[in-house]
Amino acid sequence: MINLIDAISMMRKFRGYLAGAGGISDMTRALKWSVWYAVKWWSEARASGRTESIVAKALYRSLLHHGYINERGDIIKRINAPERPRGSYAQEWLNLHEAFDAIFPKVLEGTAGEALELLLDSMQSQGWYKLWRDGFLEASGFAPRGLLEPRTLGGYNAVDIVARYKPNLYVGTETDRGRLEPLVSILQGVVVNACRAEGVCIFIAHSVCDIADKLRDLPIDSVLLFNKIHWFPNPVGELMCLKKASPSALFYVGQPVVETMPGFLAINTALGAYHVFSRNEVENILSAAGLKVKRVLLREIPFYASIWS
Repeated sequence: MINLIDAISMMRKFRGYLAGAGGISDMTRALKWSVWYAVKWWSEARASGRTESIVAKALYRSLLHHGYINERGDIIKRINAPERPRGSYAQEWLNLHEAFDAIFPKVLEGTAGEALELLLDSMQSQGWYKLWRDGFLEASGFAPRGLLEPRTLGGYNAVDIVARYKPNLYVGTETDRGRLEPLVSILQGVVVNACRAEGVCIFIAHSVCDIADKLRDLPIDSVLLFNKIHWFPNPVGELMCLKKASPSALFYVGQPVVETMPGFLAINTALGAYHVFSRNEVENILSAAGLKVKRVLLREIPFYASIWS
């Protein structure tokens, strides 16, 4: 389930993540549940005749990669329901899948909008999600002085990163002003639609391309793309504008991909993604935007993690 390269990388660079996840055995139990649910959801999607949605596309591509279905979509391998994990973070991960399972019929019907918004907020506040993010940032040597994060998705990363890393400047973008309320209520002095060289500022914009000129003079040395690229309608264009806005910055990329666990990929896609990407596709998109890879930390599981410039 976990390829050798990622297993070695976890042992060397993600020890805190492994400890928090309850070790390899408990993490493996949790990951198997993601496969079990993915097979269940794909079966339900086929039975309902709704296999054209982006969620079904995520299930199809990931299950095909992992060998659970063939190219026609027939299930060719099943697993029994695994033993429940014991650790609190692994149980949270399983609870996320159970919550998504409860609304999956509405997801297929396209009527689960409000429930998915709540699930997105819940996922970002859960311990395992923060463990993934923090383990990635620690392993990457993340030490931002000026940080740019597009699509803040409610500001959950912003709150934690400002508290832990204390950058001189945090710049975020959000498509909907209403999503800023949690961030503004927690962080004092948030400035909206304007920015100096310090503090916390958020721009309301559907694309970084709309504000790239405003960002270019800011001292940004880091761009955080944790669970982001599939949220961009035009990923190459968005990344080119991010590069234009912060030409000397390091880009920290943590991205669920087709090779990641299929159940989680489906959930994450349903929460608002425009695309489903494989690892190679992510790397090709980054390269097409003019970025160059500096280091790959994880190839597939629990997500693709790398640093670009």
